[in-house]
Amino acid sequence: MNIVYHSSNSFVPVLGVSIVSILQNNRETEIINVYIIENRWTEDNKRLMEALVGKYSNANLYFIPMPNMNEDYRLGLKQIKSIWLFDSYSRLFLGSILPENVDRVLYLDCDTLCNGSLRDFYDTDFEDNYAAGVIDCLSDPYYELFDMDKTSLYCNSGMLLFNLKKWRDDNMEKTVADYVRSKNGYVFFMEQSVVNILLQNKIKIVHPRYNTYTLMVAFSHDNLRRLRHCTRYYTDSEIDEAVNNPVIIHLTNGFYVKGRPWIEGNKHPFRNLFMKYRALTPWKDEPLFPDKSNWKQKAVTTFVQVLPQRVMCSFVGWVYNVWRPNHIRKSMN
Repeated sequence: MNIVYHSSNSFVPVLGVSIVSILQNNRETEIINVYIIENRWTEDNKRLMEALVGKYSNANLYFIPMPNMNEDYRLGLKQIKSIWLFDSYSRLFLGSILPENVDRVLYLDCDTLCNGSLRDFYDTDFEDNYAAGVIDCLSDPYYELFDMDKTSLYCNSGMLLFNLKKWRDDNMEKTVADYVRSKNGYVFFMEQSVVNILLQNKIKIVHPRYNTYTLMVAFSHDNLRRLRHCTRYYTDSEIDEAVNNPVIIHLTNGFYVKGRPWIEGNKHPFRNLFMKYRALTPWKDEPLFPDKSNWKQKAVTTFVQVLPQRVMCSFVGWVYNVWRPNHIRKSMN
């Protein structure tokens, strides 16, 4: 089993929690190869991660220096938001970054937790697809914004099982690079939109239990629809199954939840599970990250939590699904 992450040095304590949750829940797997595409890690953090993974007899750890995505692949990327880093594009170049003998790999964002065996999912039959993933909760205006056809489904890129053999055979890295250059390096939602636009109807859709993100847990089915206006999505029963029995949990951010599990004073629904696995890492005694939300962000969080959820979802839903796509479209022209 091959797992790959990318991470900066500052996010190592969070990544360690994700890795230990995988190793704890997959002891029956014969070999787990963990690849970390690292961006300027300290030697101390590398040693601590090696010590953590070294406790598991079925696990191997490999560090790969993060390429300069702009220079090495000549993508001409332009920064859209300060929190969106070019490193995120590395998941679309795993065919050349990882060893040639890796023909299947599970890419995970650092802000994920494993809550069960990955074996069945990892062995997914790709059929003729480039990847397997979970649908993101987006409305039709976003599909139109990215020129995606009416049969396509937009997936969250924080968890993707890649068919690297097909990816290499079809030279998808060139396709990705050519597309990004054709957009002058400016694609909203960055690599997530790129992979969805280029792989329309070529991502195998799997059960949401393999990428149960915060949005699914924070809202009732009706309020989720009010908030996101999503029509191309899972059934209510599938979401219930994911929330009640998740395998991969994605600790995504949102104005509707106070903080993420590694932030001081957070109220994230999965904070207890996160802390359970954090206690098994070398960073267990380090303080949680300080809350760096500015006063505007804190005011918005407080405001939406005071409003009745139905009212809040209806109002924010208009902003997110009507005003925002039009604003993005103007910024792309």
